[in-house]
Amino acid sequence: MTRNTLFNRIPIFFILLWVVACSTLNTQIKGVPNVSTQDQEHRSFYLIGNLSSDVGDRDQNLITAVEYIKKNAQDLDYTLLLGDNIEAKKVFARDQDSADLKSLSRQLDLFNDIKGSKYAIPGDHDWNDEGLEGLKKIEKLVEERWDNNDAFQPEKACPFEEINVSESMHLFIVDSEWYIRDWNENPEFNDKCEITTRKQFLAVLGDEMRKQRHKTVILAMHHPVYTNGLYGGRIADYNLYKPTRENVYIPFLGSVWSFIRAQGGVSRQDRFNPKMNELMEEIKTISLGLDRLFVVSGHERSLQYIDQGSLRQVISGSIYEQQAASLGKNGLFSSGSNGFAELRVYPDRSSTVHFYEIKDGKVREVYGNTAFAKAEQFNIDSLPQVTEKFKTASIYTKEETDVDEDHENFYGKHYRDLYGTEVKAPVVLIDTLYGGLRIERPGGGNQTQGLRLVDSLDREFNMRALEKDALRFLQSAGYDQLDAEQYFQETFPEELVRDFYTAAHPYGAFAIPIMAKAIDVGHTEPKLFYVPKQKALGDFNTTHGNRLYMIVEKPDDSFKAPEMFGKNEDIESTTDLFEKIRKDEKNNIDERVYIRARIFDMLLGDWDRHQDQWRWAQVQDPSDEDAHTFMAIPRDRDQVFSRFDGSLFDFLRKYMSAIRQFGVYGPDIEHIKEFSKSAEKLDRALLQKTSLKDWEEEARFIQQNLNEQIVREAFEQMPEEVKTESWAQTQRDLLARKDNLVSIVQRFYDQFLEFQTLKGTDEPDHFLISRKRNGITRVVAHRWEDGELGAQLFDRTFDVATTQDLWLFGLDDDDIFVVEGETSGQTVAIAISGGKDDDTYEIKEGKKIKVYDYESEDNEVENNGGFIVLRDDYDINHYDYERKPIRTAKIKLNNEYNPDLGYIPTLGYSKEIIGYEANPYSRKYGIEVNYHSLTQAAVFKPSAGLSNVVGHYNLEFEGLLTTNNYTENFFGFGNDTDFDRDADFDDNRVLLQRREAKLFLDRQGDYGSRFQFDVGYQNIALENEDDDQYLNLGGIYTYRAVDNERFATNGMHFTLDARFTDDLTEDSDFFNVDPSLTLWNAIDNSRDFVLKTTIGAQTRLGDQPEFYQAAQLGAENGLRSYRMNRFLGDATLYGSADVLYDFVPLKTRILPLHIMGYLGFDAGKAWWRGDTTGNIHTSYGGGLEFLMSGLFKGSISYFYGDEGGRLQFGLRFSK
Repeated sequence: MTRNTLFNRIPIFFILLWVVACSTLNTQIKGVPNVSTQDQEHRSFYLIGNLSSDVGDRDQNLITAVEYIKKNAQDLDYTLLLGDNIEAKKVFARDQDSADLKSLSRQLDLFNDIKGSKYAIPGDHDWNDEGLEGLKKIEKLVEERWDNNDAFQPEKACPFEEINVSESMHLFIVDSEWYIRDWNENPEFNDKCEITTRKQFLAVLGDEMRKQRHKTVILAMHHPVYTNGLYGGRIADYNLYKPTRENVYIPFLGSVWSFIRAQGGVSRQDRFNPKMNELMEEIKTISLGLDRLFVVSGHERSLQYIDQGSLRQVISGSIYEQQAASLGKNGLFSSGSNGFAELRVYPDRSSTVHFYEIKDGKVREVYGNTAFAKAEQFNIDSLPQVTEKFKTASIYTKEETDVDEDHENFYGKHYRDLYGTEVKAPVVLIDTLYGGLRIERPGGGNQTQGLRLVDSLDREFNMRALEKDALRFLQSAGYDQLDAEQYFQETFPEELVRDFYTAAHPYGAFAIPIMAKAIDVGHTEPKLFYVPKQKALGDFNTTHGNRLYMIVEKPDDSFKAPEMFGKNEDIESTTDLFEKIRKDEKNNIDERVYIRARIFDMLLGDWDRHQDQWRWAQVQDPSDEDAHTFMAIPRDRDQVFSRFDGSLFDFLRKYMSAIRQFGVYGPDIEHIKEFSKSAEKLDRALLQKTSLKDWEEEARFIQQNLNEQIVREAFEQMPEEVKTESWAQTQRDLLARKDNLVSIVQRFYDQFLEFQTLKGTDEPDHFLISRKRNGITRVVAHRWEDGELGAQLFDRTFDVATTQDLWLFGLDDDDIFVVEGETSGQTVAIAISGGKDDDTYEIKEGKKIKVYDYESEDNEVENNGGFIVLRDDYDINHYDYERKPIRTAKIKLNNEYNPDLGYIPTLGYSKEIIGYEANPYSRKYGIEVNYHSLTQAAVFKPSAGLSNVVGHYNLEFEGLLTTNNYTENFFGFGNDTDFDRDADFDDNRVLLQRREAKLFLDRQGDYGSRFQFDVGYQNIALENEDDDQYLNLGGIYTYRAVDNERFATNGMHFTLDARFTDDLTEDSDFFNVDPSLTLWNAIDNSRDFVLKTTIGAQTRLGDQPEFYQAAQLGAENGLRSYRMNRFLGDATLYGSADVLYDFVPLKTRILPLHIMGYLGFDAGKAWWRGDTTGNIHTSYGGGLEFLMSGLFKGSISYFYGDEGGRLQFGLRFSK
């Protein structure tokens, strides 16, 4: 078969794949819809997507839909426009009398008389080429036409808004285009938003949605999480023969582009584009904590309803345009008809979905179905009457905490016995406690189960079970898709986590208030209760009751007790605090109060002090009503007096720095740096003015005001039953630690000073950096008002002996940075970020000064020796208090086997440094060593990298050095070279030594593409021959987008390697072009079976290459049953098809084991110097892959062909 014949079969391959991904305009329904007639009160959500200003006479569709809604909508209903309301450039690139503007205004005006609430949300068209500014103009237009300043949500080009619909319903509105947008396009991005990073957005969205998990939750956003339309990889059958936008109006040939685009998520708007997939996978993870979630979206020009268990996807995007869709895996309805959708939610949390077709000016319901049935209610009438005043109970059962001596020595003693000790606690009825409490919502995080309670004065309380949930924690730690009870119950991880929880004193929090009061630290007043199952718990009886609980007031401005929170006018979260102190220099935190609270953390051994563990009491300055001081209120003291003893933790602390955070409570803190890890970011963000002296003074204040009598009184608040020897020992340890406090804070401050951050305000500021010869750097900041120095922000001095790095942020507005003085020897390295607006830099002494600012801003720079980076890069110009220098080291340990090389143990070590500017690293280096057992050869692979050397391109180096007994196979050139089954493998091995070095520029884009441009040198030494030397110039383009990295069911991986090779020892050169394409397609509705197809080629053009440079076939290069480099030529072509199957994960004592099996077939051919003779070579076989997340990945495969079989296996341990 000729090369042309083989290429001619490629279209057949694509047509077969097309069938797998086909969709239609026709209405499709799976199952039998069932809508019970419900006359009871409900809330309707009318859903309309993809309006357009360029609609012509199709405007009648919208008029028909609006008339239907007007006729049926009630005062409490909602109408949602789901994005792509208008293309910003069509409206605002023209004058205000444009037809497009009039069309959109007319469309918006249609909705004015609809009852209920109306919201328009943005889509990709609303951002369009006008970006941020265009979106803001559309927001203004919608608000004007609807006479409602809240009509466009989220506002101000921010990502998130929530609306409390009722006690049983909650609406979240997300701008999904915000997430996938290129944030470098405008310096004003997120300028008006509290949420300024994607990480922060996902955390807030997850927290807020989980708070409403007892309700029916509606998440409205333009892009769908699930879709069986064009953006989800489904292609209409008519795209083969009909000119459409999707096939660039070229039938047949254009259909190849349609297919590639749909499969690979090439557009950032596609569901499986990497950035889009990142967002949607996070939302899928968040959704697992909710019982009833609707995601309502537009984007697709179709109507779809998809049942994903607790998540139901509704797509309503065909009010004007039509596109095909299919049912897919869990689709129950799809249609390419023009229409809209309605979601009805009832007070009992039942719900129905309805889809309407618009045709000939009429509305017809084409599909209706029950989404969620009525929520099961706990039978509170069956509960016994509560008569007991007190109850004796334990956190865990005695059986769960009784362990043998070996267990105790290995895992540690902890406070395990206290968790199994029964204590006497008052029995409480929620509706009578504190004058009567009611349940507002669920509470708790990934470890605890709790409820938020509210009293008659709207004061809030947290009710939290003392027993922590190990299964819930494990599920949240990367196993969201698995049933925690099925895969983790009675396993080693569950035992380990449950045991980990017993290291914290279960009743330590009750001793805190008296000690906190003695040293004037804000605190709450937790109380211990036994909460039985009761009528007041309602349906929460299924997960709560008959346990010991802590009930504590939530820091809030409604609580005025000065001994708890101070004489505050308001209580703020940490996020709100940051917003207020950067907006106005008159808003300050009391740093001394915060320092005292942090030293109190150290005294208590409380290592868990992240930002959500704090609230901030706002106190007005008596002399200035515009000035406010914020006082720290520590909360959630559930990790005090922790004892992580036992040989296991002793061993882990010795070799793993991350484990050193978990110490053994005693007179001292052995690893103060690691102990303070959870609070270090907050410490640096808040402490701008203070020095070591302040810390020492606060430590002495605590020493003077906290005595043995107070400690004894505090510990008396614990239950009588736990007042054992460990109770007494903890008091002795606390008093001993108190005596060591000054030493502890001195050691803390030493490591704290190593890296510092300082920041200005969102008003004009002036920063003076003074350098001195002795390594001293002084930084003084003032407000800049009318050309003069205003109020001082801070005055700090740093010594290079104690501080290596300082990051200085100007934040918003026009700031001035002056660097003066002289340096000699070492000095503090300073990164200056001017932030938004027009800044001025006078760098008179630039040694170890790096300046970062926006290129598009009108900045003035006078530079003498500094390093200036002017680039529109959101990450480097944006202040994020969580950023810090990070140094990580990784060890690679693999062992593989194949018949050519034998066993191949691999040992690698790499180090990565993340500094101010990272992409995703700042610097890196590493070394990897392979050993080939059959030839005793060793291969050394050094590497290094430096980020953002040219724009967003990193400069990287890779080397290769082999020993002189390194071999490569050579069977001759061509497609029909001889093969002797009985010959020794050594007969085809050629001894050579490789010495190679390559420098390349590398950029990894956010949307799947990667670009590499390289120059390389090769020295190849064959046995008994002179060295060959080569210069290589080339590049590699890679695109990769898959829905799931572990088991892809939809996706594409494309690589093109093109380069020029010049022989430096002879007058010869050649080009090589090596493309490859891999596609993944699920072929069954459950998406357990996947067809993975690969086609690849290698071509050499020019002079004849050496055998080690030729196009190759064999082993991993196309024919998996053949030896490595079995066929060599100046061109090769191969294809493979694998059917993959994802087995149900296997439960083990350690972690769940994922298993993937496959059967595969390969075909390939080589050409040499125009010779087209010979057959196509084939292989067939299969294999298994094993994955235990966080531990190892294994594989084994066997393929057979004309020259026999090939067995390979490997085991790769996680980093």
